Amino acid sequence: MMPTDPPSLPRVLIADDDETMRMLLSATLRHAGFDVRVAADGNEALARLQQETPDLILLDVDMPGIDGFELCRRIRLVNDATRLPILMVTGSDDIDSINRAYESGATDFIAKPISWPVLGKRALYVLRAARAAQALYAAELRNRAMLEAIPDMSVVIDSAGTVLDFQPGYDMPPNPLNARVIGRKLDQWLPASAASLLMPRVEEALETGKPQSVVYQLPLAEGESYFEARLVRCGADQVMALIRDVTAQRRGEEKIHRLAYFDALTGMPNRQQFLDRLGRQLQHAQAQGHKVGLLFLDLDRFKNINDSLGHSAGDQLLQQVAERMTQGMRVRDIASRARRGEISPSLARMGGDEFTVMLPGIQDITTAARVAERIQSLYREPFLIDEKEIFVTFSIGIAMYPDDGLDTATLLKHGDTAMYHAKEEGRNGWQAYAESLTTRARKRLGLEADLRKALERGEFHLDYQPQVLAAGSKICGVEALLRWNHPERGLIGPDEFIPVAEDSGLIVPIGEWVLQQACRQAQLWNVRGVGALTMAVNVSVKQLRVEGFATRALKLFADAGVAAAAMELELTESILIGSHGGVARELALLHAAGVRLSIDDFGTGYSSMSYLKRFKIDCLKIDRSFIAGLPDNADDAAIATAIISMAHSLGLEVVAEGVETGGQADFLRAAGCEKMQGYLFGRPAAPDALWPRGGPARPVPYAASAVAAAASAVSAASGS
Repeated sequence: MMPTDPPSLPRVLIADDDETMRMLLSATLRHAGFDVRVAADGNEALARLQQETPDLILLDVDMPGIDGFELCRRIRLVNDATRLPILMVTGSDDIDSINRAYESGATDFIAKPISWPVLGKRALYVLRAARAAQALYAAELRNRAMLEAIPDMSVVIDSAGTVLDFQPGYDMPPNPLNARVIGRKLDQWLPASAASLLMPRVEEALETGKPQSVVYQLPLAEGESYFEARLVRCGADQVMALIRDVTAQRRGEEKIHRLAYFDALTGMPNRQQFLDRLGRQLQHAQAQGHKVGLLFLDLDRFKNINDSLGHSAGDQLLQQVAERMTQGMRVRDIASRARRGEISPSLARMGGDEFTVMLPGIQDITTAARVAERIQSLYREPFLIDEKEIFVTFSIGIAMYPDDGLDTATLLKHGDTAMYHAKEEGRNGWQAYAESLTTRARKRLGLEADLRKALERGEFHLDYQPQVLAAGSKICGVEALLRWNHPERGLIGPDEFIPVAEDSGLIVPIGEWVLQQACRQAQLWNVRGVGALTMAVNVSVKQLRVEGFATRALKLFADAGVAAAAMELELTESILIGSHGGVARELALLHAAGVRLSIDDFGTGYSSMSYLKRFKIDCLKIDRSFIAGLPDNADDAAIATAIISMAHSLGLEVVAEGVETGGQADFLRAAGCEKMQGYLFGRPAAPDALWPRGGPARPVPYAASAVAAAASAVSAASGS
């Protein structure tokens, strides 16, 4: 058997003026199986296209000289969309930018933040769709030449319904009797349902001499198709029927109906249809003296899925959640029945990750509770999204008509209130609405009121987690972590109270207190001879937006006797991406004074490289989600290695968060990561628990394994 050449890799051309972005995109797409070419601007991209035509182009919108839109337009002058798919990478997801991308000829667009694990698969899917479109387009060209010259189907029928003449048209439905139409009666050629509609129109056309029209359906292999027959008398006993396919027109009407009353993503009834249906059911229940149950459903922690896997994965999950709910609740196909006015749906997607279930004609809340438990039982098995198993749960609120409300707005509000109570009780459960409940809104107001008093009462404290040098594992710094010990509820997690503090603006005084306490602790350690440490403190965007933040912070450092160079402020990517001039000025003042600036949880936000040029950033902290899979997970290894390499190319230091195993530490050390933080080196603890006697920074008790093995893993990740 003769050897065959291995299949060539699909070629992709990346056009981006940001070297860091090119590096990350190249690493990701090579890992996905692409042969990568790069261009630093539009002119270089055009030059490369003259030499060879790739299978896919990935180009940035914002480039000097020829921007992405113009470059796309020039490429389309030579290569149409069926031959060469183009993905536009843009930091804007507004409608105008999307329209410009498509008007320029883009096949699709990718909005920043880029989900790196999904990017490779997205590119492969676009390439696969383009190749399928090419094959479809070629077939369409062959058929179009034949179909354009063929008129509508024409049939001559006599008063007895016998076909006297027949000329097929492009709208003619596939039918094994087509070759034997002449001489047969309508009910021998067409299904009885269609023949029974046509024959009365034939008779009326003969009797009145006026043109007649009728639309009938045919069950074809691809689904129900619609045909319009226009009948005109063409003799004393004959009628000519001109027949054309009007399926597209009818589908358009159905589409308009679906857009108005059905959710585009899941195909479920939408909010408008649900409200219409609920209003009618409440009127009926009032007349009949019945009860109506309303279940308000919300997916638990859905934002985490969107943030970690991307909105595309979130959309896929919502689709599968809706499908399982619809099948599991045994809801019949309501689309056609709803159009006839016979029935409205009992399930709906209200928007986002919220769903509703209406239960008309029930006797009491027991039935609604059984339905809620039935829904929760449907989601015990995981979903598979992008080859990852995802478990989901629902928090469900129940409101009953007329007990909990007499109109749709009140019922929905109380169902929503009960749902939030279910979340506060631990999620993955249901709660019935009752006036006696401490509602979510009241609890949130109470939490906000307690937050206002927490500073005065001294209920906050700081724990500190060590950061170590990768070489030698010696403690070189700490991160200050805010904790709230509530007098009644005990320790409240930051995930619960920080969002309330952000929304209420209390994060500003709380954040200032954190800075003050961290400075005092840093100075206390200095006095005790602990050694040179960097004190890292998280800063909120609301703090930075308060005029004079930098000045007050520098005064805090000076009053505490702490050098500005010993302080590090940890920022989120969203602070820098959405920062206005005031924030930029505050950061510039801090950096000029020697304060270190780091990006926390890098890789989970926008991952845009432009702000790394605009702001004086000193350090990137790799998010723990990319560390957890090291060293075995190829995606995590490739991303972590690319981030470290990119940071070093920009002269930035790298800290890895969430390091819990020796294998992770070895991999990161071999990859060149300077600092690490995680349970392997120490959990967050009170100051005296770190250095009870105020001694020098002690080595962490961790026996490093062979770095050579980790270096090999890093090398493999870099080449993957």
